[in-house]
Amino acid sequence: MNLRHYFTHYSSLGGVQSIIGTHLKYDEIVGMDPSLLAFFDPAENQEKHQKVSGLCWNGLTNINAARNDFKRNESGKSHDCCVYHDLWGLAFLADLDHCHHRIGAIHSHWPHLEYQLKQLDGFLDGVFCDSQALADIALKNIPSLTPDRAVHLPVPIKTCPHEYRTTRLPLIDRPLKLGFTGRVDHLQKRVERFIPLVNALEMKGIQYELEFLGDGTGRKYLEKAFHTRENITFHGKKLGAEYWKIMGEWDFVIYTSDFEGSPLAMQEAMNAGCLPIFPSIQCGGDLVVKEISEDLLYKPEDYQSIAYTLLDWQKRPPSFVEATRQKGIQISSEYAEDKYHVKFKNFLNHILNQPVISKHPMQARGRFWADILPFAALKRYYPKGFFNYREK
Repeated sequence: MNLRHYFTHYSSLGGVQSIIGTHLKYDEIVGMDPSLLAFFDPAENQEKHQKVSGLCWNGLTNINAARNDFKRNESGKSHDCCVYHDLWGLAFLADLDHCHHRIGAIHSHWPHLEYQLKQLDGFLDGVFCDSQALADIALKNIPSLTPDRAVHLPVPIKTCPHEYRTTRLPLIDRPLKLGFTGRVDHLQKRVERFIPLVNALEMKGIQYELEFLGDGTGRKYLEKAFHTRENITFHGKKLGAEYWKIMGEWDFVIYTSDFEGSPLAMQEAMNAGCLPIFPSIQCGGDLVVKEISEDLLYKPEDYQSIAYTLLDWQKRPPSFVEATRQKGIQISSEYAEDKYHVKFKNFLNHILNQPVISKHPMQARGRFWADILPFAALKRYYPKGFFNYREK
């Protein structure tokens, strides 16, 4: 079966890109023929990843040019099923995609999601989501979907080798080892909030070491803000043993995000034995953290609360802290890649065995004034322009 994945990027290896990498590996193992078109990746990417090709889009590309590129690239191709990750491009590309079944993947709760979904009734045969909360939102806003067509599939994670899950010393009377892993970005991740967070820790006299594992647009900003602090380290992007060795020494992994799905990087940190401290932002991450310990959630931007949480956990019996770590390891292990893909395969087979409910053929998409705006301007001034659709 020919399975086509669509997304913005692959080479930057963020959370969604990691999920797609899992598909490119496991889809093929079970006899599918997977491929990915990464809209903003360079065309030469296909030399590094045989199943990946790019269209070289950037912030200056507009919807009109994107449609022409996509039509030219997909001409003559036919796909049994395609998956639009985070629904990116679905509204302005679906009438050109040559797919028999069309599936959406919702990996986080981004701004305007509900508005976007309301434009997409009739576009999709099914949706899989990183949390049940997202699946419920999809069901509410796309009337053509039924509960068996909008499901929660836990995000696939790589699991930590046992040798990197170090035995932590009791938390009391020593510096706490804190970390952040993922995209070091302002957008969504809001890593600039670590500046007031650090100030709150120091006001409470908490001894700590803080490490950032990953890269992104916010890294230089934080490096400049923290350049005088020797207890704060930026590792950049690491893979394999280096990645696990760093996280395997942290006590806590901390997030300051505006929105998330079920954060893949956080769950990998949990699998390495880290306790998560996460904002209560009504997403899949909240639900995961609640399973471990509800007091590890905090009100967004309440940095004093994080400081008090750390002080409280320092006083708890080491046996209790270790038991909580083991609980996090157990919960996150249920998200292992092989377990995820069994669930995806079952969902995909179910959709393929149901009547097609997405529009085929789709009527040609009409034109909008926003189609001439560069993506960078559209994203900043009129993001709803990405979701416009009407038939000619």
